Amino acid sequence: MTENNRTIRHGLLTMYDYASERFKNELVEARKEFDLLVPIPPTDDTEMRSRLIMFSHWFLMDRYAEPGRTPADIFFYDNLLRFSYEQEALYRALRISRIGIYTVMNRRDRHSAVDIATDERFEFITDEEIGVQASGEIMTMRFVGMDRTSSLLASYASHHFSTRAFIRARLAAISAFDRTAYSREVFGITALSIKSRKYTWVEPMKIYQGVTKL
Repeated sequence: MTENNRTIRHGLLTMYDYASERFKNELVEARKEFDLLVPIPPTDDTEMRSRLIMFSHWFLMDRYAEPGRTPADIFFYDNLLRFSYEQEALYRALRISRIGIYTVMNRRDRHSAVDIATDERFEFITDEEIGVQASGEIMTMRFVGMDRTSSLLASYASHHFSTRAFIRARLAAISAFDRTAYSREVFGITALSIKSRKYTWVEPMKIYQGVTKL
């Protein structure tokens, strides 16, 4: 794990400790909302760990705890005067982390991501503990931009290539500037990917389009 990755993970843990204490009641309500948004998968340690990561990121950086402000926003402004220059840069980057669905392009030790909704392309670095699929894979991922470098914070799920046009149309209809709405749509689509991995005998598009009720 690189020093940059360690710094990001430590920052997330600090932010989550703050938010879970300050917003105890909100945390309970958020769990209920997320259970509806991304239904609980079958009992499986890997799936549950991935889901907990998804929830913590969504709760901190996507879901409003107060009107127009996420827990990450509130943590940042409550502590801004105490931050060092490096801490301010870290928490500023985390509060505007980039959630979306991307096509991954791998070339030797270099990775690039193409936003499926906008076709925007950028290079990123990855933590060896976070899975990046084969070149051409469509994935739900979250990035943090620091020092003009994009770091992969999380890889939540992969999507079958046949669903690409469907995903593009769904996301293109929502403004990425509406952070909460856009994130909800991304996680809703990601829940369909998780379901399609469970029902492997059903064509993914039938699950994504709701043609097959499961």
